[in-house]
Amino acid sequence: MKIKALIITISTILFGLSSLNAQHRIEGRIADAETGEPLPAAHIVIKDTYKGTISNQDGEFSLIVSELPVTLIARFIGFESQEVVVTNADKPVDFLLHPSIADMGEITVSGEDPAIAIMREVIERKKIWRADLRTYQAEAYTRQQLKNDTSIISISESVSIAYWDKEKGSREILKSKRQTANMDEASNFAGVSYLPNFYDDNLDIAGFNVVGVTHPDALSYYDFTLEDMQSIDGQVVYEISVGSRRQFQPLFEGTIFVLGEEYALLEVDLKPNAVVVFPPPVQDFDLSYSQQFSNFGGEFWLPVDVRIDGLVEIGVVGLRFPPVGFRQVAKLNDYKVNIELPDTLFQKNEMLSVDSASVAMEDSIFFRQVDVIPLDEQEEVAYKSIDSTATLEKALRPTGFFTRFIDWEEESGSDGTTVSASTGGGGQSGGSQSSVLSKLTRNITPQAHFNRVEALYAGLKHERRYIDNRLRSTVFGGYSTGYGSGEEAFSFGVKMSLWPLKNTRRFALVSEYKVFNDTQYNSDMFTPTLTSFTPLFGYPDYFDYYRNESFSFGGAYLMRTIPGAIRLTYNYETHESIDYSTNYDLIGRNNIQRPNSYVDEGNLGALTLTWNEGNDKKAFGAVGAEDFELSVEHSASYLSSSWDYTKFKIDLYRSIETFYQRRFFPNTLEMRLNAGTYIGDLPVQKNEVLDVAQGVFTPFGAFKTKRYVPYEGASYVALNAEHNFKSVPLEMLGWRNAPQTGLSVIAFGGIGKTWVRDRQVDEFQNRYGFSPSFTEDLHMEAGISLSNIFSLFRADLAYRIDQPGFFLGISVARFF
Repeated sequence: MKIKALIITISTILFGLSSLNAQHRIEGRIADAETGEPLPAAHIVIKDTYKGTISNQDGEFSLIVSELPVTLIARFIGFESQEVVVTNADKPVDFLLHPSIADMGEITVSGEDPAIAIMREVIERKKIWRADLRTYQAEAYTRQQLKNDTSIISISESVSIAYWDKEKGSREILKSKRQTANMDEASNFAGVSYLPNFYDDNLDIAGFNVVGVTHPDALSYYDFTLEDMQSIDGQVVYEISVGSRRQFQPLFEGTIFVLGEEYALLEVDLKPNAVVVFPPPVQDFDLSYSQQFSNFGGEFWLPVDVRIDGLVEIGVVGLRFPPVGFRQVAKLNDYKVNIELPDTLFQKNEMLSVDSASVAMEDSIFFRQVDVIPLDEQEEVAYKSIDSTATLEKALRPTGFFTRFIDWEEESGSDGTTVSASTGGGGQSGGSQSSVLSKLTRNITPQAHFNRVEALYAGLKHERRYIDNRLRSTVFGGYSTGYGSGEEAFSFGVKMSLWPLKNTRRFALVSEYKVFNDTQYNSDMFTPTLTSFTPLFGYPDYFDYYRNESFSFGGAYLMRTIPGAIRLTYNYETHESIDYSTNYDLIGRNNIQRPNSYVDEGNLGALTLTWNEGNDKKAFGAVGAEDFELSVEHSASYLSSSWDYTKFKIDLYRSIETFYQRRFFPNTLEMRLNAGTYIGDLPVQKNEVLDVAQGVFTPFGAFKTKRYVPYEGASYVALNAEHNFKSVPLEMLGWRNAPQTGLSVIAFGGIGKTWVRDRQVDEFQNRYGFSPSFTEDLHMEAGISLSNIFSLFRADLAYRIDQPGFFLGISVARFF
């Protein structure tokens, strides 16, 4: 086996060297024959092939050919193309291009600009040849460059094979990488698969879906104006300016060049319009895009290159990062058109993948077999001068007041010692003590809340995972100051969760025992901790409370064929009323809190089936939610229960994109529907509520014109909705920079009703002399908000329709 392996190795080396020796690298320069100025991004192609390259900023190029002699053609708009037959690759090949002069003919000026007729023809011709273009494969080279105010701070390069399928999209396999010494290979993301093709109908520019200049409806989105006429090889080239016709849509502005006889794009020089901006912390986003096309003597107009140049700046008040200059250049060549692409390319939803075996042979591929765009002088210096210690973190370190609170990561010094950027003392002993304390407390979290019944509750919760995280234990205990030394003062419990199957975490078993003071009605939005502030400052308490000793056992399964998880749980609980305790508040308002409500005492035995899917619906409207929960709870005497009932409940959140969907953040409609009812004998402590504002805190999903005490009901229904217009209304008022502030205008409304059983109302009246909080008629409200104030807050102005009145509130800003 060793001899066989040696023979294979020798053969590989010999054949590899033979292949390399059969290739010739041609280098040279392209310049203006009259001025001697270099012509950057000039296109050099091997005659009658798809193989070529472009020149760098200094007009220099490099091209590998398989055999000599070979005929090269250099092209540049406004100049006559030049052919050179190369017989010797040892000498530089210089192209000196002369200005092109062509008979421009006459253009008939009618009621519309000539550019409109030109672009109409470009669009029609594109439809014809694009219909026959099914796939292509191309060799690609990409270089990315980052700069700060003074110099280049990093360079990354890649060599890849790019694939395109009309139906399946783009894929790319990286074959080789190279980067400056301050970057590791994993941080090198240079590639072409995510770069734009300006012949596409729609282009993804930094998350904005932008209409292309050759989109079938481009004439409805853009103003095209004929600015000048140039020529190339005796053919007219139309220079056309591009402007935005729709001021609130993300579009391009700039210049495009159209070859007259073919009515094809030769080059675009475009940048996104003023709509393509980002809210804080992005302070500036200014990128321009250039791209050339060629048919390489065939019928399809394919990208030659992509060049991106610009600046990105990020910062907030007190923390500002230096501007980051960005430059990217990529070229594609050696196209193979309408070939069968391997199905394996599209089996995974990954646009970019790495050929690890090829990347490991970097030197032989990158430096010898690939047509790279030569480095310019500044880039050559950067590769030589940037070492591994010149990290991007150092080069882009922010300035401002808040930097003093940043604990900079540790960095290794030149002598191998560790240097910490953190201020403050602490030797080895202090670090050891801190480590011991961290181990003791890392699984423990404090718990606390305040209400009118328990007064101050304080406790601890301990969580731990075992057996490869397949077993989890949770233990809690706490003490309530409002009960003196009675047993009601103590709460405790333990919960065990087990994922019994080793190869999957789709199935779990859960068991829990706890003794605690429970909230009489369930809120889908607020917890006792979140509602602690209102009674603490003398305002009405949100919940009523009762004593609950509970045991539960159940299982959960994450379904495969339909979304979400399903849970089945059995609960056995003992319910007892507890007394009202305190009127204490921090600021001594001496307001008398309402009495704590009674409960129907007894034992509850119930089975609960729940189906839920989505993300966290308790985000208070900070993000759009796609979430639902449907549950059925059944209690009966044969389950050892004092009550016979079946309870139904649904809670649904939906986010729908509406207007300006091409923007990074489209307008959205957010909705919450929550409803429930029952059959049988439902105890009062099994009522639900429609959530309301916590004082001036008015989050989405809660009624903003009802404060402190929620609407209670055995049956209930509510629909809350709001439409986020983002900054569009402010832009319509003439504030064109509104998107950069992040401000959003939101219109909202809500409607709901609860039903309380007559016997509960009568008993409540007899005990306390007033009725529980429920709606007499439909609660209806509407209003308007200004969100993202200081990128944190939202101000609400709400109007109560059924009982007229205005209410002000604040809540968490809606970020997405």
